[in-house]
This record gives sequence, C-alpha cells and structure tokens, in this order.
Amino acid sequence: MPHLPALRLATAADLKFLAAHDRHLPVERLSATIRAGHVLVVDGAEGILGWLRWGLFWDEIPFMNMLFVLEPVRGRGLGGRLVQDWEARARADGHDAVLTSTRSDETAQHFYRRRGYADAGALLLPDEPAELILRKELLGVAGHDVVATEGDEGTGP
Repeated sequence: MPHLPALRLATAADLKFLAAHDRHLPVERLSATIRAGHVLVVDGAEGILGWLRWGLFWDEIPFMNMLFVLEPVRGRGLGGRLVQDWEARARADGHDAVLTSTRSDETAQHFYRRRGYADAGALLLPDEPAELILRKELLGVAGHDVVATEGDEGTGP
C-alpha cells in the first residue's frame, strides 16, 4: 500500500529544509513563523513534499503567503490538500474568511478560483503585473466549499 502523505504543522526540525527551499524569508523570521504555528507541511515517505506558510493581514485575517509543492510531486492534489487543511484550521479558529494573492500573469489564480476564492482587490506597483488579492468566505452554508479535483494544481502552485 502506498504511503499517503501526512499534513502537519512544521517543527523546528523542519527549519533546515524549509530555509533551503523557501528563500522569501530570512531564517530567523521563518523560524519564528514555524514557532507561531503558521507553516503546514505535507510529509511523504521521501520527506517534505510541499508547504503552506501564512500570516495575519491586519493582525486578524489569515493570509496565505506561500503555497509550494516540489516539482516532482505536483499534480497529486497535495497543494489542494494543504489549502483545505489551512482553511479548516482558520475556520476552527473562528475566522470567517481567508486571503491570498497572486500576480495577474500567473496561472495560480485559476487554482484558487476553483477553490472558491474571489477577487477582493489588487495591488499596483510600478513596473510589475498587478497583484490580485483573493478572498474566500469560510463560514457560509456548511458543505458548500468548492472542491477541486485530484491533481489539478498542475496549473497553479
């Protein structure tokens, strides 16, 4: 029977791997983010296969800063599982919505839209594509979350 990758919060033991692959944060900040419980990893027989890192927008709304699945294991539904787990954690913590963003020239926006994320605005910076801000309501009618099909993150993160 194949090993089903497990989702879990990152620990200090994961810092070396994450720091080597997630170069968007200095190691000290990444370590603090892990200690805060704001990094989920998907862990397979071969080690960490992907992660989702978040913070709080305006100190109150969960904001997904990074979703990444290693290239060799993309298309297996791991990104979707990470997002679903993160949303469930946010919902359990009493949040009624979550946010993320993606550049307007990236296909990741389609990955999020299939999961019920909708446009909430854009950030316009000089000489860069618009950064789309996407929002998903969590506390609507139970059971009506948009669920993507297995393996569709090949067009997104």
